[in-house]
Amino acid sequence: MSIQGKLFKDLTEEEIVAVGMEVVPEFRERFRNTGEFDVGRCVQMALSHIERLYKSKHGIYWNAQIGRREREEIHRIVLQYQPVLYERIGEVRQRLLQSRKVTEINAATAKALITGRFREIGLKVQVTGQMYRARVEVTTPSSYRVRFYLSYKKMLQEGVLDNAVAAVQDVVKAMDALGYGAIVERC
Repeated sequence: MSIQGKLFKDLTEEEIVAVGMEVVPEFRERFRNTGEFDVGRCVQMALSHIERLYKSKHGIYWNAQIGRREREEIHRIVLQYQPVLYERIGEVRQRLLQSRKVTEINAATAKALITGRFREIGLKVQVTGQMYRARVEVTTPSSYRVRFYLSYKKMLQEGVLDNAVAAVQDVVKAMDALGYGAIVERC
């Protein structure tokens, strides 16, 4: 019988690793907010989750003092699962870094295309890159602001950017026709 069979009472190795990987979404969110993903810290937290699982499977309160035998078993668990967790969590971090690079490239492309197109017609535009789309805010000569979103995929299709520019021009004309104080809101 393997170590996890003895120590974790009927859980497979994959199920035990999955318990450790439960901490990854927290680090993924932190990466989105700060750009930092500390693999070592994530692995330590994952191992703590596995240690709590071990304790719960053996009826030990999570912060209770444990004996030498339990400490040795937990040490064996750490030695067994630490390399697996480093590998899996490292892969998650790598995918996040690749995704961020793709997003940065898409945002730079969108900013260049959209800004250039709106400057051609004399409108100020601010483009903010998001994960899958660009947020576009156009300030009109009459001090109106039009905000819309363009998907990176759709933006590169023929005619989509031209249609967006034409739609903004139509909105500008309509707002100018309505006069000062006109507001368009979503209900």
